[in-house]
Amino acid sequence: MTEGHPEREIARVEIPPEEFHAMRAQSAIDRLGPRHPEACLAVRDLARVLASAPGRGEDALDLYQQVVRTQWTVLGDRHEETLRTSAELAAVLHDTGRLELAESAWRDTFRARAETLGRDHPDTLNSAIGLAALLEDLGRAAEAEPLLRDVLDRRLRLLGRDHPDVLTSTNAHAAALLKCGRHEEAERALRALVPRLEARYGRDHERTVAARANLGAVLCRLERYSEAEPYMRAVVRSCEATVGPHHDTTFTARNNLAAVLHGMGRYEDAVPILRAVLAGHVALQGEDHLTTVSARDNLANVLIDVGRHAEAAGLLDRCVRDYRRMYGPGNPRLLAAEERLAWLRDNPAPR
Repeated sequence: MTEGHPEREIARVEIPPEEFHAMRAQSAIDRLGPRHPEACLAVRDLARVLASAPGRGEDALDLYQQVVRTQWTVLGDRHEETLRTSAELAAVLHDTGRLELAESAWRDTFRARAETLGRDHPDTLNSAIGLAALLEDLGRAAEAEPLLRDVLDRRLRLLGRDHPDVLTSTNAHAAALLKCGRHEEAERALRALVPRLEARYGRDHERTVAARANLGAVLCRLERYSEAEPYMRAVVRSCEATVGPHHDTTFTARNNLAAVLHGMGRYEDAVPILRAVLAGHVALQGEDHLTTVSARDNLANVLIDVGRHAEAAGLLDRCVRDYRRMYGPGNPRLLAAEERLAWLRDNPAPR
């Protein structure tokens, strides 16, 4: 160290978040013991970091299960922190494709929060939203829609028409209507919502963009493709400008644009978009994440239409294995993928 100028010899060492939180959790365990509430919170913080890192969902899941078991024993199953960990565990189970376990975890957390905090409490409403999202991914949108309708009604009564949470819930309920096939109702709700969001937040705000994206999806489902295409391209531009080109929201917008092009029969235009979307999800969330699997399935569908059957079959074979792991036998997504894969094997194409 140079006398008089020690700062010249000091280098800033950047520690990755996973490493920092791992050291912090181990320190808390060493000082307080593994069953101490503060040690549990430090381990939960580490689990949160791992859950957001590509390919670390399994590690996060192990830590969440460890923490929630300890909190159940030390704090009780209805303690606020136990329920918070249970909700985060349910979300990670969902993200890692343990959908049946995730449903059970979300139902238990929702029920416990409703009984201890009341149906109107924000944590209870967030649990209802988590359960609804899980049901939608299980293909049970008809069960999710009443949950989201109830959340919207409660927030509207408690917070008023223009509260940000009410606007978000309005968009989420409209999206549920879309997934239920109630396209005209969804369009009416979104046509009323988008101008309110634009007036409050601006055209490119994430809340506005989310509602515009859902409206574009409605137009696609209604087969109004000439109206949907410029709408979806504008949504993609807004996402790229606000959250960046490599954000999950941007990937969703590009996927929806590809769906419009697919519906218009412009398969060759849709393929490179879906390839990029799949690559983006792999980089962001890993090979086995539910959104990655869905992106792989979407690409396979378009490849079938352009006659690239061998490549589509390879993708669908992976989808079938992932859907079987995530959903179990008999799920509509699994059955549809199995049917398409069997057709491809019976109908090979030159390319």
